[in-house]
Amino acid sequence: MTHRKHRQKIIVDAIPANAKVLDLGCGNGEILLRLKEEKQVNAYGIDINFDSILSCIKHGLNVFQGNIDEGLKEFSDQSFDYVILSQTLQQVRRPLFVISEMLRVGKRAIIIFPNFAYWKNRIQIVAGLSPRTPTLPYKWYNTPNIRIVTIRDFKTMCHQKKYRIVKEMTHSGDRLPPIFARFSNALSPIGMFIIEKGAHS
Repeated sequence: MTHRKHRQKIIVDAIPANAKVLDLGCGNGEILLRLKEEKQVNAYGIDINFDSILSCIKHGLNVFQGNIDEGLKEFSDQSFDYVILSQTLQQVRRPLFVISEMLRVGKRAIIIFPNFAYWKNRIQIVAGLSPRTPTLPYKWYNTPNIRIVTIRDFKTMCHQKKYRIVKEMTHSGDRLPPIFARFSNALSPIGMFIIEKGAHS
């Protein structure tokens, strides 16, 4: 199973049947299609790329063209059960604003991002190279990533903003055991979290 398909499975497994879901940066709608087929969700997507929008429409998905850095003003407060941001956090210009908008329009947010503090990345940096792994496949000159995000940074942000981490997930989608969670910043290539508003646990 590819890394992309694996991430999709984790998201699909995390969302209950018949939920109302918004996918930010939905691309060609692969995740939304799986959610509709496997969980019968009420699915919506947003993407800035017109070709992606056309692909979603061809598959019968409800999609909007828009820049998530400008907010989600089209949607009212708490109008979704889950809002998804997968492999996009490191590419947005206003990450804190995007996350706050996710938790305004959604009861919970699922956020997945490449962890720049992963041990294989650290080794390449020590060797004087820009890191490249399956989760960071781009070269330095063609990467869409504009920020460095680590699991530790993300957890600190949640604590400061009083977002509750409902679940930190492993590659199997399971909750990270407490012992492993202590070392996830070095051992996990991807950060995978479900968060909601409220005091940090």
